[in-house]
Amino acid sequence: MNNLTSRANVILANSLSVLAICAGLLFITTLHIKVEPEFEIKVNKVDVRHQPDHMTGRRDYLDLALINYNLAVDMTDSFHWNVKMIFLYMVAEYTNEDNAVNQVVLWDKIVMRGDNPLVDVKNLRTKYSFFDDGSHLRGRDIKLSLHYHHHLYPRTLR
Repeated sequence: MNNLTSRANVILANSLSVLAICAGLLFITTLHIKVEPEFEIKVNKVDVRHQPDHMTGRRDYLDLALINYNLAVDMTDSFHWNVKMIFLYMVAEYTNEDNAVNQVVLWDKIVMRGDNPLVDVKNLRTKYSFFDDGSHLRGRDIKLSLHYHHHLYPRTLR
């Protein structure tokens, strides 16, 4: 009745139960960590050009915005024991007659654990093209915002 295999089974089952409870408690510790990184975006120069649309093959014109800016981000407090990397990206958001919300990603960076968590760039130009299909950029208020996503160790990248 109490042979060696049944005793090993009890020890293994209890050990796995304790490990599962510890893993669950560790996961819960990361759910309540609220971190708001400090950042500053300063726009130096904005140039909006009305140029031919070479992508569609039609003879339409579009607005292309070239933005020169300074960006300072401190992600030091965002790294805790379970963060593998942080994906930072800057978004320009504006409205026009055709769309209620237009969002364009202008810049992105992946900050890995062990890298410098302080991002401080001066006179940076937009990494991706910022254009509108038409003449909707001139005279619009454009809101720049910085977004980030934590990638944790047990998760897969999506």
